[in-house]
Amino acid sequence: MKKLILLIVLASLSFQWSAAQDSSRVLGLSDFLNIVRAFHPLGKQANLRIEYGEQNLKANRGAFDPYVYGDLYQKYFDDKQYYDLLNAGMKIPTWFGIEIDAGYEQSDGNFVNPQRGTPANGLVYAGISIPIGQDLFIDQRRADLRKAQVYQEITKAEQQILLNDLFKDAISAYWEWVGAARKYTIYQEGKALALTRYRAITRAAMIGESPAIDTLEAYIEYQNRTISLQDAVLDYRNANAQLEVFLWNQDGIPLELSVNVSPPQTDDFDSSLDVNLMRKHLDSLLSNHPKMAKNELYLDQLNIQRKLDLERLKPKFDLKYNAINEPLNGDIVQGYSMNNYNWGVSFKMPIFLRKERGQLQKTNIHIMEQQYANDQMVRTIGLNVNAALNIWETTQEQLSGYSTIVKSTNRLLQAEQQKFEAGESSLFLVNSREWSYINTQVKFVDLLMKSQKAFMNIEYQLGRLE
Repeated sequence: MKKLILLIVLASLSFQWSAAQDSSRVLGLSDFLNIVRAFHPLGKQANLRIEYGEQNLKANRGAFDPYVYGDLYQKYFDDKQYYDLLNAGMKIPTWFGIEIDAGYEQSDGNFVNPQRGTPANGLVYAGISIPIGQDLFIDQRRADLRKAQVYQEITKAEQQILLNDLFKDAISAYWEWVGAARKYTIYQEGKALALTRYRAITRAAMIGESPAIDTLEAYIEYQNRTISLQDAVLDYRNANAQLEVFLWNQDGIPLELSVNVSPPQTDDFDSSLDVNLMRKHLDSLLSNHPKMAKNELYLDQLNIQRKLDLERLKPKFDLKYNAINEPLNGDIVQGYSMNNYNWGVSFKMPIFLRKERGQLQKTNIHIMEQQYANDQMVRTIGLNVNAALNIWETTQEQLSGYSTIVKSTNRLLQAEQQKFEAGESSLFLVNSREWSYINTQVKFVDLLMKSQKAFMNIEYQLGRLE
Protein backbone atom coordinates (compact mmCIF):
# COMPACT_ATOMS: atom_id res chain seq x y z
CA MET A 1 0.00 0.00 0.00
CA LYS A 2 1.36 3.32 -0.98
CA LYS A 3 1.90 5.55 2.06
CA LEU A 4 1.05 9.20 2.17
CA ILE A 5 3.25 11.86 3.67
CA LEU A 6 2.22 13.21 7.06
CA LEU A 7 3.12 16.74 6.03
CA ILE A 8 -0.13 16.89 4.03
CA VAL A 9 -2.13 16.16 7.18
CA LEU A 10 -0.15 18.55 9.33
CA ALA A 11 -0.82 21.40 6.93
CA SER A 12 -4.55 20.97 7.52
CA LEU A 13 -4.26 21.02 11.30
CA SER A 14 -3.07 24.62 11.72
CA PHE A 15 0.40 23.75 12.99
CA GLN A 16 2.76 26.57 13.83
CA TRP A 17 6.02 27.12 12.03
CA SER A 18 9.01 26.18 14.13
CA ALA A 19 10.95 29.22 15.22
CA ALA A 20 14.13 27.19 15.55
CA GLN A 21 14.22 25.48 12.17
CA ASP A 22 13.36 27.03 8.82
CA SER A 23 11.03 25.08 6.53
CA SER A 24 10.21 22.74 9.45
CA ARG A 25 6.86 22.11 11.08
CA VAL A 26 6.49 21.19 14.74
CA LEU A 27 4.38 18.18 15.67
CA GLY A 28 3.07 18.97 19.14
CA LEU A 29 1.57 16.36 21.44
CA SER A 30 -2.00 17.71 21.20
CA ASP A 31 -1.87 17.77 17.39
CA PHE A 32 -0.46 14.25 17.34
CA LEU A 33 -3.23 12.99 19.62
CA ASN A 34 -5.85 14.70 17.47
CA ILE A 35 -4.64 12.64 14.52
CA VAL A 36 -4.64 9.45 16.60
CA ARG A 37 -8.11 10.14 17.99
CA ALA A 38 -9.63 10.93 14.60
CA PHE A 39 -8.03 8.39 12.30
CA HIS A 40 -6.36 5.51 14.15
CA PRO A 41 -8.19 2.17 13.63
CA LEU A 42 -8.37 1.54 17.37
CA GLY A 43 -9.87 5.01 17.85
CA LYS A 44 -12.53 4.18 15.28
CA GLN A 45 -13.05 0.82 16.96
CA ALA A 46 -13.63 2.61 20.25
CA ASN A 47 -16.30 4.76 18.59
CA LEU A 48 -18.00 1.60 17.32
CA ARG A 49 -18.56 0.49 20.92
CA ILE A 50 -20.85 3.50 21.40
CA GLU A 51 -22.76 2.73 18.22
CA TYR A 52 -23.09 -0.93 19.23
CA GLY A 53 -24.57 0.09 22.57
CA GLU A 54 -27.09 2.35 20.83
CA GLN A 55 -28.14 -0.38 18.42
CA ASN A 56 -28.41 -2.92 21.24
CA LEU A 57 -30.72 -0.53 23.10
CA LYS A 58 -32.82 -0.02 19.98
CA ALA A 59 -33.13 -3.80 19.53
CA ASN A 60 -34.38 -4.28 23.09
CA ARG A 61 -36.81 -1.39 22.79
CA GLY A 62 -38.24 -3.29 19.86
CA ALA A 63 -39.70 -5.79 22.32
CA PHE A 64 -42.27 -3.09 23.15
CA ASP A 65 -43.19 -2.39 19.54
CA PRO A 66 -46.85 -2.99 18.65
CA TYR A 67 -47.29 -5.91 16.28
CA VAL A 68 -50.04 -7.33 14.10
CA TYR A 69 -50.92 -10.99 13.84
CA GLY A 70 -53.28 -13.17 11.86
CA ASP A 71 -54.34 -16.82 11.61
CA LEU A 72 -56.42 -18.52 8.96
CA TYR A 73 -57.32 -22.21 9.21
CA GLN A 74 -59.57 -24.07 6.78
CA LYS A 75 -60.52 -27.72 6.35
CA TYR A 76 -62.29 -29.30 3.38
CA PHE A 77 -63.04 -33.02 3.13
CA ASP A 78 -65.46 -35.10 1.12
CA ASP A 79 -66.90 -31.99 -0.55
CA LYS A 80 -67.66 -30.49 2.85
CA GLN A 81 -66.32 -27.38 4.53
CA TYR A 82 -65.48 -28.55 8.00
CA TYR A 83 -64.36 -25.14 9.23
CA ASP A 84 -63.05 -21.76 8.16
CA LEU A 85 -61.42 -19.92 11.07
CA LEU A 86 -60.04 -16.38 10.83
CA ASN A 87 -58.43 -14.39 13.61
CA ALA A 88 -56.44 -11.17 13.06
CA GLY A 89 -55.53 -8.23 15.22
CA MET A 90 -52.88 -6.09 16.85
CA LYS A 91 -51.19 -6.26 20.25
CA ILE A 92 -49.56 -3.35 22.06
CA PRO A 93 -47.10 -4.26 24.85
CA THR A 94 -46.67 -1.63 27.57
CA TRP A 95 -43.90 -0.88 30.06
CA PHE A 96 -46.14 -1.82 33.00
CA GLY A 97 -46.59 -5.41 31.82
CA ILE A 98 -50.13 -4.82 30.56
CA GLU A 99 -50.77 -5.92 27.00
CA ILE A 100 -53.53 -4.32 24.91
CA ASP A 101 -55.15 -6.54 22.31
CA ALA A 102 -57.68 -5.71 19.58
CA GLY A 103 -58.78 -7.73 16.60
CA TYR A 104 -61.40 -9.50 14.55
CA GLU A 105 -62.42 -13.16 14.42
CA GLN A 106 -64.83 -15.06 12.23
CA SER A 107 -65.71 -18.73 11.95
CA ASP A 108 -67.79 -20.72 9.48
CA GLY A 109 -68.31 -24.35 8.51
CA ASN A 110 -70.27 -27.50 9.33
CA PHE A 111 -68.09 -28.68 12.19
CA VAL A 112 -66.99 -25.54 14.04
CA ASN A 113 -66.29 -25.94 17.74
CA PRO A 114 -69.03 -24.00 19.57
CA GLN A 115 -66.31 -22.24 21.57
CA ARG A 116 -65.01 -20.76 18.32
CA GLY A 117 -68.43 -19.90 16.95
CA THR A 118 -69.19 -16.35 15.84
CA PRO A 119 -72.12 -14.53 14.22
CA ALA A 120 -72.18 -14.34 10.44
CA ASN A 121 -70.52 -10.92 10.54
CA GLY A 122 -67.85 -12.17 12.93
CA LEU A 123 -66.78 -10.50 16.15
CA VAL A 124 -64.53 -7.59 16.93
CA TYR A 125 -62.80 -7.55 20.27
CA ALA A 126 -60.63 -5.26 22.36
CA GLY A 127 -59.16 -5.93 25.76
CA ILE A 128 -56.18 -6.22 28.03
CA SER A 129 -54.05 -8.88 29.62
CA ILE A 130 -52.72 -8.12 33.11
CA PRO A 131 -50.12 -10.10 35.10
CA ILE A 132 -51.28 -10.07 38.71
CA GLY A 133 -48.59 -12.31 40.20
CA GLN A 134 -45.32 -12.99 38.41
CA ASP A 135 -44.19 -10.30 35.90
CA LEU A 136 -46.23 -7.58 37.62
CA PHE A 137 -43.24 -5.46 38.68
CA ILE A 138 -40.64 -6.74 36.21
CA ASP A 139 -40.58 -9.25 33.38
CA GLN A 140 -38.01 -10.50 30.89
CA ARG A 141 -38.84 -7.76 28.42
CA ARG A 142 -38.41 -4.94 30.93
CA ALA A 143 -35.29 -6.55 32.43
CA ASP A 144 -33.65 -6.82 29.00
CA LEU A 145 -34.42 -3.17 28.24
CA ARG A 146 -33.01 -2.00 31.57
CA LYS A 147 -29.89 -4.09 31.00
CA ALA A 148 -29.54 -2.59 27.53
CA GLN A 149 -29.77 0.92 29.01
CA VAL A 150 -27.01 0.02 31.46
CA TYR A 151 -25.00 -1.62 28.69
CA GLN A 152 -25.11 1.61 26.71
CA GLU A 153 -23.27 3.24 29.61
CA ILE A 154 -20.87 0.28 29.71
CA THR A 155 -19.93 0.90 26.07
CA LYS A 156 -19.03 4.49 26.97
CA ALA A 157 -16.69 3.19 29.67
CA GLU A 158 -15.29 0.62 27.22
CA GLN A 159 -14.64 3.38 24.70
CA GLN A 160 -12.73 5.36 27.32
CA ILE A 161 -10.73 2.27 28.31
CA LEU A 162 -9.78 1.56 24.69
CA LEU A 163 -8.77 5.19 24.11
CA ASN A 164 -6.87 5.24 27.41
CA ASP A 165 -4.81 2.22 26.33
CA LEU A 166 -4.32 3.58 22.81
CA PHE A 167 -3.17 7.00 24.02
CA LYS A 168 -0.80 5.45 26.56
CA ASP A 169 1.06 3.64 23.79
CA ALA A 170 0.83 6.64 21.45
CA ILE A 171 2.14 9.15 24.02
CA SER A 172 4.94 6.78 25.04
CA ALA A 173 5.99 6.50 21.37
CA TYR A 174 5.76 10.29 21.03
CA TRP A 175 8.13 10.96 23.93
CA GLU A 176 10.52 8.29 22.64
CA TRP A 177 10.53 10.19 19.35
CA VAL A 178 11.08 13.54 21.07
CA GLY A 179 13.92 12.12 23.18
CA ALA A 180 15.58 10.43 20.21
CA ALA A 181 15.43 13.69 18.23
CA ARG A 182 16.98 15.62 21.13
CA LYS A 183 19.81 13.10 21.53
CA TYR A 184 20.39 13.04 17.78
CA THR A 185 20.89 16.82 17.87
CA ILE A 186 23.28 16.55 20.83
CA TYR A 187 25.44 13.91 19.16
CA GLN A 188 25.30 15.80 15.86
CA GLU A 189 26.65 18.92 17.55
CA GLY A 190 29.28 16.83 19.34
CA LYS A 191 30.47 15.34 16.06
CA ALA A 192 30.59 18.79 14.44
CA LEU A 193 32.75 20.09 17.30
CA ALA A 194 35.09 17.10 17.02
CA LEU A 195 35.43 17.60 13.26
CA THR A 196 36.15 21.32 13.65
CA ARG A 197 38.76 20.59 16.33
CA TYR A 198 40.37 17.84 14.24
CA ARG A 199 40.72 20.17 11.26
CA ALA A 200 42.11 22.97 13.42
CA ILE A 201 44.65 20.71 15.12
CA THR A 202 45.68 19.21 11.79
CA ARG A 203 46.41 22.68 10.42
CA ALA A 204 48.24 23.61 13.62
CA ALA A 205 50.34 20.43 13.45
CA MET A 206 51.24 21.15 9.84
CA ILE A 207 52.77 24.50 10.82
CA GLY A 208 54.35 23.12 13.97
CA GLU A 209 52.10 24.80 16.51
CA SER A 210 50.67 21.53 17.83
CA PRO A 211 52.14 18.08 18.47
CA ALA A 212 51.46 15.65 15.62
CA ILE A 213 50.16 13.07 18.10
CA ASP A 214 47.26 15.41 18.87
CA THR A 215 45.94 14.92 15.34
CA LEU A 216 45.64 11.18 16.01
CA GLU A 217 43.78 11.77 19.24
CA ALA A 218 41.49 14.31 17.57
CA TYR A 219 40.83 11.87 14.74
CA ILE A 220 40.01 9.02 17.15
CA GLU A 221 37.64 11.32 19.03
CA TYR A 222 35.98 12.28 15.76
CA GLN A 223 35.51 8.61 14.87
CA ASN A 224 34.06 7.82 18.30
CA ARG A 225 31.53 10.61 17.98
CA THR A 226 30.68 9.51 14.46
CA ILE A 227 29.80 6.07 15.81
CA SER A 228 27.75 7.62 18.63
CA LEU A 229 25.90 9.74 16.09
CA GLN A 230 25.20 6.67 13.96
CA ASP A 231 23.65 4.98 17.00
CA ALA A 232 21.58 8.12 17.63
CA VAL A 233 20.45 8.16 13.98
CA LEU A 234 19.39 4.52 14.29
CA ASP A 235 17.45 5.24 17.49
CA TYR A 236 15.77 8.24 15.85
CA ARG A 237 14.76 6.22 12.79
CA ASN A 238 13.33 3.47 14.99
CA ALA A 239 11.46 6.07 17.07
CA ASN A 240 10.11 7.53 13.82
CA ALA A 241 8.88 4.10 12.78
CA GLN A 242 7.19 3.54 16.13
CA LEU A 243 5.48 6.92 15.92
CA GLU A 244 4.23 6.20 12.40
CA VAL A 245 2.34 3.19 13.78
CA PHE A 246 -0.16 5.69 15.19
CA LEU A 247 -0.43 7.93 12.13
CA TRP A 248 -3.30 7.29 9.71
CA ASN A 249 -5.50 9.41 7.49
CA GLN A 250 -9.28 9.51 7.18
CA ASP A 251 -9.21 6.86 4.43
CA GLY A 252 -7.46 4.33 6.65
CA ILE A 253 -4.10 4.73 4.89
CA PRO A 254 -0.96 4.72 7.09
CA LEU A 255 1.13 7.89 7.01
CA GLU A 256 4.85 8.57 7.03
CA LEU A 257 6.59 11.36 8.90
CA SER A 258 8.03 13.95 6.57
CA VAL A 259 11.66 14.86 7.09
CA ASN A 260 10.42 18.44 7.63
CA VAL A 261 8.39 17.43 10.70
CA SER A 262 10.17 17.86 14.03
CA PRO A 263 9.28 17.70 17.73
CA PRO A 264 9.05 20.84 19.89
CA GLN A 265 12.38 22.20 21.10
CA THR A 266 11.19 23.62 24.43
CA ASP A 267 11.78 21.94 27.79
CA ASP A 268 8.75 23.69 29.30
CA PHE A 269 6.11 20.98 28.94
CA ASP A 270 2.69 21.25 30.58
CA SER A 271 2.99 18.60 33.29
CA SER A 272 2.22 20.34 36.57
CA LEU A 273 0.06 18.73 39.22
CA ASP A 274 -0.57 18.86 42.96
CA VAL A 275 0.49 15.44 44.23
CA ASN A 276 -0.75 16.00 47.78
CA LEU A 277 -4.16 17.13 46.55
CA MET A 278 -4.42 14.09 44.29
CA ARG A 279 -3.58 11.74 47.14
CA LYS A 280 -6.11 13.49 49.37
CA HIS A 281 -8.91 13.02 46.82
CA LEU A 282 -7.74 9.66 45.49
CA ASP A 283 -11.00 7.89 46.38
CA SER A 284 -13.09 10.30 44.33
CA LEU A 285 -10.60 10.07 41.46
CA LEU A 286 -10.80 6.28 41.50
CA SER A 287 -14.60 6.36 41.47
CA ASN A 288 -14.42 8.11 38.09
CA HIS A 289 -12.07 5.52 36.60
CA PRO A 290 -13.69 3.92 33.53
CA LYS A 291 -12.79 0.41 34.70
CA MET A 292 -14.48 1.06 38.03
CA ALA A 293 -17.47 2.58 36.26
CA LYS A 294 -17.68 -0.48 34.02
CA ASN A 295 -17.58 -2.87 36.99
CA GLU A 296 -20.22 -0.89 38.86
CA LEU A 297 -22.43 -1.00 35.78
CA TYR A 298 -21.96 -4.77 35.61
CA LEU A 299 -23.24 -4.85 39.19
CA ASP A 300 -26.26 -2.82 38.10
CA GLN A 301 -27.00 -5.40 35.41
CA LEU A 302 -26.68 -8.24 37.92
CA ASN A 303 -29.03 -6.47 40.34
CA ILE A 304 -31.58 -6.15 37.54
CA GLN A 305 -31.23 -9.89 36.92
CA ARG A 306 -31.66 -10.52 40.65
CA LYS A 307 -34.94 -8.59 40.67
CA LEU A 308 -36.13 -10.72 37.77
CA ASP A 309 -35.06 -13.91 39.56
CA LEU A 310 -36.98 -12.85 42.67
CA GLU A 311 -40.01 -12.17 40.50
CA ARG A 312 -39.79 -15.74 39.16
CA LEU A 313 -40.43 -17.06 42.69
CA LYS A 314 -43.98 -15.71 42.53
CA PRO A 315 -46.86 -17.73 41.07
CA LYS A 316 -47.82 -16.84 37.52
CA PHE A 317 -51.35 -15.47 37.64
CA ASP A 318 -52.65 -13.64 34.57
CA LEU A 319 -56.01 -11.98 34.01
CA LYS A 320 -57.43 -11.41 30.54
CA TYR A 321 -60.55 -9.49 29.54
CA ASN A 322 -61.99 -8.72 26.10
CA ALA A 323 -65.04 -6.69 25.18
CA ILE A 324 -66.68 -8.20 22.07
CA ASN A 325 -69.23 -6.96 19.57
CA GLU A 326 -70.71 -7.97 16.22
CA PRO A 327 -70.03 -5.32 13.56
CA LEU A 328 -73.22 -4.20 11.83
CA ASN A 329 -73.02 -2.52 8.43
CA GLY A 330 -69.32 -1.95 9.00
CA ASP A 331 -69.87 -0.21 12.34
CA ILE A 332 -67.92 -1.99 15.06
CA VAL A 333 -69.53 0.01 17.90
CA GLN A 334 -73.23 -0.19 16.95
CA GLY A 335 -75.14 -2.57 19.17
CA TYR A 336 -72.34 -2.87 21.70
CA SER A 337 -73.40 -4.10 25.15
CA MET A 338 -71.32 -4.37 28.30
CA ASN A 339 -72.78 -7.83 28.70
CA ASN A 340 -70.83 -9.02 25.66
CA TYR A 341 -67.34 -10.05 26.74
CA ASN A 342 -65.04 -12.93 27.44
CA TRP A 343 -62.54 -13.19 30.21
CA GLY A 344 -60.30 -15.69 31.89
CA VAL A 345 -57.49 -16.30 34.33
CA SER A 346 -54.47 -18.57 34.13
CA PHE A 347 -52.39 -19.88 37.02
CA LYS A 348 -49.08 -21.68 37.11
CA MET A 349 -46.54 -22.34 39.84
CA PRO A 350 -43.81 -24.98 40.19
CA ILE A 351 -44.07 -26.98 43.40
CA PHE A 352 -40.40 -27.09 44.38
CA LEU A 353 -39.10 -23.96 42.61
CA ARG A 354 -35.70 -25.61 42.26
CA LYS A 355 -34.95 -23.95 38.92
CA GLU A 356 -36.00 -20.52 40.18
CA ARG A 357 -34.18 -20.79 43.51
CA GLY A 358 -31.06 -22.12 41.81
CA GLN A 359 -31.05 -19.26 39.31
CA LEU A 360 -31.42 -16.72 42.12
CA GLN A 361 -28.48 -18.18 44.03
CA LYS A 362 -26.35 -18.22 40.87
CA THR A 363 -27.05 -14.53 40.39
CA ASN A 364 -26.23 -13.83 44.05
CA ILE A 365 -22.89 -15.60 43.58
CA HIS A 366 -22.15 -13.53 40.47
CA ILE A 367 -22.91 -10.37 42.45
CA MET A 368 -20.51 -11.38 45.23
CA GLU A 369 -17.83 -12.25 42.68
CA GLN A 370 -18.22 -8.84 41.05
CA GLN A 371 -18.06 -7.08 44.42
CA TYR A 372 -14.83 -8.90 45.29
CA ALA A 373 -13.43 -8.00 41.86
CA ASN A 374 -14.37 -4.36 42.47
CA ASP A 375 -12.62 -4.33 45.84
CA GLN A 376 -9.47 -5.80 44.31
CA MET A 377 -9.58 -3.35 41.39
CA VAL A 378 -9.88 -0.35 43.73
CA ARG A 379 -6.85 -1.60 45.63
CA THR A 380 -4.82 -2.31 42.49
CA ILE A 381 -5.61 0.97 40.75
CA GLY A 382 -4.95 2.93 43.94
CA LEU A 383 -1.51 1.33 44.34
CA ASN A 384 -0.71 1.92 40.67
CA VAL A 385 -1.67 5.59 40.96
CA ASN A 386 0.44 6.05 44.08
CA ALA A 387 3.39 4.33 42.39
CA ALA A 388 3.00 6.61 39.36
CA LEU A 389 2.88 9.67 41.64
CA ASN A 390 6.05 8.50 43.41
CA ILE A 391 7.88 8.08 40.10
CA TRP A 392 6.78 11.52 38.94
CA GLU A 393 7.89 13.17 42.20
CA THR A 394 11.27 11.47 41.98
CA THR A 395 11.83 12.50 38.36
CA GLN A 396 10.96 16.10 39.21
CA GLU A 397 13.58 16.11 41.96
CA GLN A 398 16.11 14.48 39.64
CA LEU A 399 15.40 16.99 36.88
CA SER A 400 15.84 19.89 39.26
CA GLY A 401 19.19 18.58 40.43
CA TYR A 402 20.42 17.42 37.07
CA SER A 403 19.75 20.73 35.33
CA THR A 404 22.34 22.18 37.72
CA ILE A 405 24.76 19.38 36.83
CA VAL A 406 24.36 20.15 33.12
CA LYS A 407 25.15 23.83 33.70
CA SER A 408 28.11 22.99 35.94
CA THR A 409 29.50 20.49 33.43
CA ASN A 410 29.25 23.12 30.71
CA ARG A 411 31.16 25.61 32.88
CA LEU A 412 33.88 23.01 33.45
CA LEU A 413 34.10 22.44 29.72
CA GLN A 414 34.40 26.16 29.01
CA ALA A 415 37.11 26.50 31.64
CA GLU A 416 39.03 23.52 30.24
CA GLN A 417 38.86 24.98 26.74
CA GLN A 418 40.26 28.28 28.01
CA LYS A 419 43.11 26.44 29.73
CA PHE A 420 43.78 24.46 26.55
CA GLU A 421 43.90 27.62 24.48
CA ALA A 422 46.34 29.05 27.03
CA GLY A 423 48.50 25.93 26.77
CA GLU A 424 47.72 24.79 30.31
CA SER A 425 45.66 21.72 29.41
CA SER A 426 45.67 18.82 26.98
CA LEU A 427 43.39 17.74 24.16
CA PHE A 428 42.61 14.60 26.12
CA LEU A 429 41.18 16.62 29.02
CA VAL A 430 39.15 18.82 26.68
CA ASN A 431 37.68 15.76 24.99
CA SER A 432 36.93 14.22 28.38
CA ARG A 433 35.15 17.37 29.55
CA GLU A 434 33.24 17.53 26.29
CA TRP A 435 32.18 13.89 26.55
CA SER A 436 31.07 14.52 30.11
CA TYR A 437 28.97 17.46 28.93
CA ILE A 438 27.45 15.42 26.10
CA ASN A 439 26.61 12.57 28.46
CA THR A 440 25.00 14.88 31.01
CA GLN A 441 22.87 16.43 28.25
CA VAL A 442 21.79 12.96 27.11
CA LYS A 443 21.05 11.97 30.69
CA PHE A 444 19.01 15.13 31.16
CA VAL A 445 16.98 14.31 28.02
CA ASP A 446 16.38 10.79 29.37
CA LEU A 447 15.17 12.24 32.68
CA LEU A 448 12.98 14.78 30.90
CA MET A 449 11.33 12.07 28.79
CA LYS A 450 11.01 9.86 31.87
CA SER A 451 9.25 12.72 33.63
CA GLN A 452 6.80 13.19 30.75
CA LYS A 453 6.08 9.46 30.64
CA ALA A 454 5.56 9.46 34.40
CA PHE A 455 3.06 12.30 34.07
CA MET A 456 1.31 10.39 31.29
CA ASN A 457 1.29 7.24 33.42
CA ILE A 458 -0.54 9.06 36.22
CA GLU A 459 -3.28 10.07 33.80
CA TYR A 460 -3.31 6.54 32.38
CA GLN A 461 -3.65 4.89 35.78
CA LEU A 462 -6.55 7.27 36.50
CA GLY A 463 -8.12 6.36 33.15
CA ARG A 464 -8.14 9.97 31.96
CA LEU A 465 -6.22 9.70 28.67
CA GLU A 466 -8.83 10.52 26.02
